[in-house]
Amino acid sequence: MYLASLLAITLLGGTTQAHPGHDVHHEAALRRHYLSVQDNSLDHCAEVFAAEGVQRRTIERRAARVAELSPDLHSRQAPKIPPSHKGSQGYTPETDPKIVFGSNKACVLTPEVTEGPFYVQGQDIRSNIVEQEKGVPLHIDFQLIDVTTCQPMKDVYIELWNVNATGVYSGAVSPVNGVGGDTKNLDRTFLRGAQKTDEDGVVQFQTNFPGHYAGRATHIHLMTHLNAVPKENNTIWDLSATYAGQLFFDQDLIDAVEKLDPYNKNRQAKMRNVQDTILLQETPTADPYLEYVFLGDTVDKGLFAWYRLGVNPSHNRTIMAAAQRFKEGGKIKTGNPGAGALFPGGFPTYAPGVGVPVPTAGAGGRGKFMRN
Repeated sequence: MYLASLLAITLLGGTTQAHPGHDVHHEAALRRHYLSVQDNSLDHCAEVFAAEGVQRRTIERRAARVAELSPDLHSRQAPKIPPSHKGSQGYTPETDPKIVFGSNKACVLTPEVTEGPFYVQGQDIRSNIVEQEKGVPLHIDFQLIDVTTCQPMKDVYIELWNVNATGVYSGAVSPVNGVGGDTKNLDRTFLRGAQKTDEDGVVQFQTNFPGHYAGRATHIHLMTHLNAVPKENNTIWDLSATYAGQLFFDQDLIDAVEKLDPYNKNRQAKMRNVQDTILLQETPTADPYLEYVFLGDTVDKGLFAWYRLGVNPSHNRTIMAAAQRFKEGGKIKTGNPGAGALFPGGFPTYAPGVGVPVPTAGAGGRGKFMRN
């Protein structure tokens, strides 16, 4: 059934591009098919969260982290511009944290959205991935939930990566990656890292707000690995994922950040949220935007953002690494589909037998398949 649908999807044409040279209609069609057979929310988990204290601990954790980063909640008060995901409704230090951090918004993540052409295998396990990069500090709280049981997923590795302020991914070389053929970029590791979820399925990262690059709206990448075993050098090399995809930001927030240095030095073409085909595919049934509050009077002081992620652990697929990071440095991965002058490390694709999500042996699940 799934392969038949996939064959039909591969016949769809189009000219819309994500990264230059990449047709996104194929990926959007996969997402439409997924949404036709799978619930895309965690609404069915609300009573479990309340009964088992998950929601209470979530609120307390988020409030404690913001207090650590910026004790003056009042300084984040600002007019709300609908539709927006900014926590900005006249908060004061006395505001009940349930009002600020109690959102149950979530998105069920699946293995059909591409990991993109700049996934690098072999990243460090670490929470602070900024290194020396300049930009608006972005602190993120992620919680991973099993959609089949409504339980937090413990000991799952979550990888995070995003471009820097001028639209460059570390660890990759491509004419469309903002650094041209600079092979020194293969050795760089900024704004990439992985962490293992705790008892409540939680990881917290410190990164920078991403800049933009041609062909996509501003976003961050996520990937989840079940049963991954770290190498002795504290890196993750697992290429099996239950999810690889993206989360997004309000357009008014992006516009505010883009006015700041060094974002305003980015000369790559911009794409707004309303122009991104992959993002627009999500919005009718989900809300793939991070919620956030300011950590000061203005956006340059930083942001605290959060999101609850739903995953069906019974499905996974093999993802494609465009490059690999070794002790002696980074290397382009050869032999990948789509490899060429534009994408030396290849470009992930979906066709029968290539990158198709499959059930994990012996596992059950609500959905027929999931997406990356």
